[in-house]
Amino acid sequence: MNKLIYAASEHHADLWYLTNFSAPDPFLYFQTDTMAVVAVSSLELGRAQKQCHKNLRVADIGRLHEFFGIKPIEEEMHWFLRLIKTVCEGTGVTEWNVPNDFPLVYADLLREAGISLKPLWPFAPQRAIKTPEEIEKIRHSERLAEMGLAAAEGMLREATIDKEGYLVLSGRRLLAEELRGAIDAEIARHGGTGSGTIAAPGIQGADPHQSGHGPIKAGEPIVIDIFPRDQNTGYFGDLTRTRVKGTASPIVHKAYETVLKAQLDVLRSLKAGVLGCDMQKLVTDQFNAAGFETGRNETTGLYHGFFHSLGHSVGMEIHESPSLCARKENPLQPGHVVTVEPGLYYPEWGGIRIEDTVAITADGIDNLAVVGKELEL
Repeated sequence: MNKLIYAASEHHADLWYLTNFSAPDPFLYFQTDTMAVVAVSSLELGRAQKQCHKNLRVADIGRLHEFFGIKPIEEEMHWFLRLIKTVCEGTGVTEWNVPNDFPLVYADLLREAGISLKPLWPFAPQRAIKTPEEIEKIRHSERLAEMGLAAAEGMLREATIDKEGYLVLSGRRLLAEELRGAIDAEIARHGGTGSGTIAAPGIQGADPHQSGHGPIKAGEPIVIDIFPRDQNTGYFGDLTRTRVKGTASPIVHKAYETVLKAQLDVLRSLKAGVLGCDMQKLVTDQFNAAGFETGRNETTGLYHGFFHSLGHSVGMEIHESPSLCARKENPLQPGHVVTVEPGLYYPEWGGIRIEDTVAITADGIDNLAVVGKELEL
């Protein structure tokens, strides 16, 4: 199949996966039935030759005509059109499959010149089934997340409680921003990037993707969601724990035990052949039976209860397919890596979420998360 990408692989998982080369600036990748080529700038040429998959040929993007042994195009035209016309002449191909996010301005330019482009999704479908090597890369990123969590827990354990019930560390009130900073700094110390980390205390946790801000009170749940990317491999981990400094309220205790039981039941049920929609229903039914129903506030339009999917695949993107959700999808297969993250969210007291990342095996799972699931610190 003829495929073509022009992107920065640091931000394009398919390109990083296909080339094993991470770069902050766009470069060209194309493949036909007879060749697969990475064309990069002179700045990146040496690094690409060392890092790209051994089955790839690496070319100087400024001298691509020499790579093909053809004459350079002399007529005046946009530089990108000249580049792709050179590829078309060198390969004899004028019809290309491109990813769905191929730049529209370039797509219009090429199509106007008679070069056919067809969006293809998934562009690299083999990414869905992880090899043992890939699973180990994800496991390492899960360790990065646990290191970040340990840094946050250390701060929470060290903190004292002032007379108004706020946590105090080093003589001043502990902020959610400081927890996130400690998490991301610890991850960076070990070669990862923590981006979008969540440390949402109290009622902020009722919004599942609220990053968290301001002072933290004792007794309130803190949703800590960490999804670091290893800078060397490009693979993500994903981990969520909910912690309370001090004593949680009865409703938080009940919600936590309900979420934990549901997660453990799913973890025991997951294996190859299972449908994600069945797991979503299992959790929803348990929550409803425990009195934690999902609904929508007609005044605010906001939802409460359990209103997101049970999980998603993880790899070189933090959200991949397949998902554990109400929508029926194909059965799970060995090599799928998915999160299991049930949660409950209520604006009166906040949120609870517990998340592990697991690899699906023939008869069960390999849980990549090992950190404990206690509520109170």
